[in-house]
Amino acid sequence: MPRARQTPRLYLKRRKPPRQDIWIIRDGTARVSTGCHRDDVRGAEKALARYIDRKYTPPSERAADELFVDEVLASYLKDHAATSPSRVFLFDTARPIIKWWTGKRLSDVNKTNCRRFVEWRTAQRYRGRQISDQTARHNLKTLRAAIRWYHSEHGPLPSIPVVSLPAMAPQKKDYWLTRSEVAARIRAARRNPRTRHVARALLIGVYSGTRPGAIFALKWLPSPLDGWFDLENAVLYRKGIKARQSRKRHPPARIHAKLLPHLRRWFAVDMAKGITSVVHYQGAEIAKLRRSWGSVARLAGAEREDGPHIMRHTAATWQRCRLNVGRNR
Repeated sequence: MPRARQTPRLYLKRRKPPRQDIWIIRDGTARVSTGCHRDDVRGAEKALARYIDRKYTPPSERAADELFVDEVLASYLKDHAATSPSRVFLFDTARPIIKWWTGKRLSDVNKTNCRRFVEWRTAQRYRGRQISDQTARHNLKTLRAAIRWYHSEHGPLPSIPVVSLPAMAPQKKDYWLTRSEVAARIRAARRNPRTRHVARALLIGVYSGTRPGAIFALKWLPSPLDGWFDLENAVLYRKGIKARQSRKRHPPARIHAKLLPHLRRWFAVDMAKGITSVVHYQGAEIAKLRRSWGSVARLAGAEREDGPHIMRHTAATWQRCRLNVGRNR
C-alpha cells in the first residue's frame, strides 16, 4: 500500500562548514529554502506558515504583496488581449511594462514607481525620435487595465493599486489642413510611385472623415471583416458584414460627390490588376503610413509635424465650416 503524502514541513539541511545549516520546507518532491539558519526556528516557522497559506489560498484572495506584476499581465495578455480587436496595440504597449516591472509585486505599483517608469521610458528612442510621456501614459494604461481585468476575472483582489499616469497632453489647436495644403500633399504624393498610396488615403480621409485604420482596411468588394465601397449605390461601409462592434462606431456613409470619380477610376485600374485593397503599396496591403506620410508632408512644404489622424480632423473642420456658411446665408 503506498505511503500517504505528508503535509509541508520543516527540515534542517546540514551543510559543511563554513556554511551554516539551514531550514528548508519539504513538500513532496519540492524543496523550498526558508533562508533561516539553525537558530532561527521562529523565522523558519513563519516561512512555513506563509508557504502553506500561499499554497492553499486561491489567486483571487492573494494580497498585493503576493502577486507579481508580470503574473497579472501575462494572464491579461493570454486570456483577454489575445482575443481583443486591439490585441496588436495591447501587446505593443505591454512590452515595456513587462521589461521594467518584471520581478515587482502589485504592492510596488505606486506613484513613485510609476514616475520612475515614465523617466525610464522617456529616456529611450524609437526610430530616431525621443519617446514621449504620452507613450509612457499608454503603457501605464495597459498596466491599469490588466490589474482591473484581473480583479474582475480572478478577484476580487483585497486591494487594487492605483496606477499614476502622466498628465494628458493638451488638446491640439488648429489641427487640420486647408484645401491648399491637402492639394499640395496630393501633388507631392503623386510625383513618386512609392508614395501614391498617400494621395488615395488623403482623398478618402478628408472627404469621408474615416479613421486611418479603417481607411487602410477598405476593400473594393464586400468583405466579412473589412469595410468596402459600394460604388453602384455610392455608399461607404466602414466595417465588414460580420465584423464585431467595438466602442468606435463605423456607420455607413454616402460617398462624397468629389470623391466618387476618383474611386471609379482607381477601381478600374485595380480590378484590371486583380487588386482588392483600395489603399495599397504597389498591390500589397498596408496597415499604417510610416515614413511615407512624413516624406510627403515635407515635400509639400509642411511647417509642423502631424500624423494621418489629421485627415479626420480636417474632414470635421471642413464640415463645420460648410454648416456655418449655410447658417449665415
